[in-house]
Amino acid sequence: MRFSTSVFVAASTLFSVASAAVFNVTVGKDNKNTYEPSSLTGVAAGDTIAFRFVSKSHSLTQSTFDKPCEKKEGGVDSGFYPVDAAATSFPEWSIKVENVSAPLWFYCARAPHCTLGMVFAINPTEAKTFAAFSVTAQGLPAPSTTGGAPNTSQTTAPNTTGGALGFSAASKAASLLAALGLVAGLTL
Repeated sequence: MRFSTSVFVAASTLFSVASAAVFNVTVGKDNKNTYEPSSLTGVAAGDTIAFRFVSKSHSLTQSTFDKPCEKKEGGVDSGFYPVDAAATSFPEWSIKVENVSAPLWFYCARAPHCTLGMVFAINPTEAKTFAAFSVTAQGLPAPSTTGGAPNTSQTTAPNTTGGALGFSAASKAASLLAALGLVAGLTL
């Protein structure tokens, strides 16, 4: 009986590891002050957002919806990632999303990137749209809520190969299966 309980717990853990997604975001693509995509929807607790910095010097700094270009106290901050124009390899930084009960808002802290619209959102809502967040950052009037906001969310399936983490879902699963074998051997 002990073995079957261990197998159930290990199998449940394997499912949760395999079902977590990795979303990839390119920072500074084409030497522009952008995050691409600029917002993500459908991010679940346990998912990872991997940021690849490909030009200039940018950051990913957490803010709030109402103050897009001000660092949120206690919020996430990658620090600056300078990238040489001749670079052939690029720095990566990732965050694991633990709480999806409210949207998450970010900006580049390199002045004046935020006020030029270099902002990023995770799970914006109809009440707090990415479009409204972006124009607030730029000091422009808020868009009308009666018209549809442009869809800037990621529409492709997330990458499940591990991105900046360096571990694929398959290697995580293999490690977990090896641990399962060890647990099964110890309980017998």
